[in-house]
Amino acid sequence: MTPPGRRLDASARHPSRSGSTGSARPTAPLPLVTRSRVITVLVVLALALGGLVYRIVDVQATPDPRVLEEVSNPLGEIVVPAPRGTVFDRNGRAIALSLPAATVVSDPRIISDPQQVAADLSEVMGIEPEALLDKLQGDGAFRYVARQVDAEIGEQVSDLGIEGIRVISEPRREHPNGGCSALAAVGRVNIDHAGMSGIEETYDEHLSGTPGQVMKEVGVDGTTIPGGLYEVTAPAEGRDITVTLDRNVQYQAESMLLEAVADAGASSGVALVALPATGEIVAMANVARGSNGIVDCTRHNLAATWSYEPGSVFKPVTAAAALSSGAVAEQVTIEVPSYLTIWEHRFEDTPTHPDVEWTPTQIVARSSNIGTIKMALQAGEERMYQTMRSFGFGARTALDFKGESKGILPSLREWSGLSLPNMAIGQGLAVTPLQILQAYNTIANGGVLVPLKLIVDDADASAGPVEGPAPVRVLSREVAATLMRMLTSVVEVGTGREADVEGFTMAGKTGTAWQPCDIGYECVNERNELIGRHHTATFAGIVSNDDGPALVVLVIIDQPKGERISGGKLAAPTVKRIAEYALRQLRVPAELTTVDGERRRADPALVPPPPTLLADQSPDSGESQT
Repeated sequence: MTPPGRRLDASARHPSRSGSTGSARPTAPLPLVTRSRVITVLVVLALALGGLVYRIVDVQATPDPRVLEEVSNPLGEIVVPAPRGTVFDRNGRAIALSLPAATVVSDPRIISDPQQVAADLSEVMGIEPEALLDKLQGDGAFRYVARQVDAEIGEQVSDLGIEGIRVISEPRREHPNGGCSALAAVGRVNIDHAGMSGIEETYDEHLSGTPGQVMKEVGVDGTTIPGGLYEVTAPAEGRDITVTLDRNVQYQAESMLLEAVADAGASSGVALVALPATGEIVAMANVARGSNGIVDCTRHNLAATWSYEPGSVFKPVTAAAALSSGAVAEQVTIEVPSYLTIWEHRFEDTPTHPDVEWTPTQIVARSSNIGTIKMALQAGEERMYQTMRSFGFGARTALDFKGESKGILPSLREWSGLSLPNMAIGQGLAVTPLQILQAYNTIANGGVLVPLKLIVDDADASAGPVEGPAPVRVLSREVAATLMRMLTSVVEVGTGREADVEGFTMAGKTGTAWQPCDIGYECVNERNELIGRHHTATFAGIVSNDDGPALVVLVIIDQPKGERISGGKLAAPTVKRIAEYALRQLRVPAELTTVDGERRRADPALVPPPPTLLADQSPDSGESQT
């Protein structure tokens, strides 16, 4: 029996294998396989296998970009611009549209002789070679050489057949009536066709659409791989917008305003034409004198952003408050002294006069400061403030342009003892041209404020009609009719006579306002010497025929120089010219006559088209000058 713990060798277990000589070769002992060794080996194998699996997953899920650059085929991506929608005028004529243009691009990697290529392109494109050279060399595969040039130039560049130069099609925004055409109202786009101002910016998403895309597999040299990936996503075309502007009236208003501002040596001007029954703006012209001294159109929409003290053109609002309060009546005279002192401030009329008694119509026609202040005092602060607010002063219009000003209308608790008399004659507050237009539209509409409008209702057909603010009655029909008679007398016998339009009844109000300057209303130079006042000339006119008020035309000219600086002498004639053209262009019929050379007053429209109410019409009225 073998003792425990010992192991028999081979000869002991198999005696027959021993040699006949009786000698045996010694053998090495077998290694001892223990449980711990087996576990260690399994753990090592598991870790190795786990590491391998991790690496495979890592490479597949998060490949090294360096590896991809070296072994993969790159994808070329081309953005396809979406055709931008067209801005049409009220008659379907394009004001701004996009047309195909040529864009010249280069691949500097394959241009062998940049100097020669620059010289060749210069002859065709009219650009100095030095300006082109930098765009023809470098490490990049794509450089713009010239964007949105004429298609003819693009064809000539293509005909050169220069390796590394190609021509692609890209839309360019065009304005059929020239670069000034509705510049501030419609706005402009940048080189990438994105809206930068005006309607182009406000409705950019509507107009711009969605760009398309071309994805293709290309080799390291940039060439397309035949049979490789090639995917095309078509662009979604932008939608069109129709505005209330008339392209021809807009152009003429701009031209006539530019001429008036230039001739007067003025700094800027605004001209607005509107249909009072609907609030639609037919023309919105803005011009300004540049640093070079030349008057030109401006991208700044002064009609919406410029706040100024209106002066006497504001007096009908005061008359409206007084008439609405019942404190004054059309035919009841008011004592108008030669001067009026309030809180130690002396108010006078120009020209001066002795103590008189005038009716409200005579006060407005003569643009009497004293008479207007007397009417405001009888109406009271509360009535005056509420009337100004109801006309829309101190608030943006329904157009809500970007940067549109509210003007300045202090709340009642901020008023001082001089606030009422000053505001009554258009001082001590600030308004925008659009607010003045809206006020005269309201008077023309028989006292109904119809919100101003620049976009036709179907601007977003996919979302249904665009609902704007509803018309609001501000004045009674009787008060509005009285104001129309007052304003008509301004043109017939007052300071607005140069605004008269043959064949139509013109009602309106002049204004020659002082603007706040360095010392109160006095301006000084760099040596602190008085150099005069900053004047603003205004005329707001309401043109009527037998069917009632047809147009409201407003012209404002700022800082005129020379002798003709008043609203009656400078702004009124410009209103006349613009109105005459607009009436012809819009085919508004003149009034019928009962006797040769005699004009008949228009009767109010009995059933005005909804939702607008037309004013009762009857001439006789006022003038302005602060």
